[in-house]
Amino acid sequence: MVDANTSVDNLQHIASLYQQVDNYLENSRDKAELTDDNTTNVGGAIDRKQRINDQAYFVLAWGQLETDIKSACRNIIEHGQSHRDWRNRRVWTLYNLNDRRLSGLSFENRLTLVLEKGSKNWKRTLQFYQLRNQIAHGKLLLKRIDVSAVIQEFFHIQSSLASE
Repeated sequence: MVDANTSVDNLQHIASLYQQVDNYLENSRDKAELTDDNTTNVGGAIDRKQRINDQAYFVLAWGQLETDIKSACRNIIEHGQSHRDWRNRRVWTLYNLNDRRLSGLSFENRLTLVLEKGSKNWKRTLQFYQLRNQIAHGKLLLKRIDVSAVIQEFFHIQSSLASE
């Protein structure tokens, strides 16, 4: 099982490193504008680097949130499987905790075990999941992602996950 504090620490490091790289790219743009008459080409190249950088860090940060969702889901299933009363335990025995994919549970179903279905956090997490899938499967966005703001939302979602 993954320690939730590790995911939070990793997410903080990812946020810090992202900001360093984005600042470097912004400084490169500023320098280019001061020294180059053809700033459109340089600016366009830097814009593309920033978009790709945003998406790469988004997917990396998403992995930390997804790890916490999976961990919380496993904790809930373990808790249910250990209930003393069979009538409460019976539904949880359907899930095989030794199965890496939790007996084929879809992401949406795992999410529903740890966040209230239809809640603001549940809906927002599914939106992020769809964005992650789009990027991870090769359809890069034409606009930037505010990775710093997204990571703050990830921290908020992490803190609201049920674990029993």
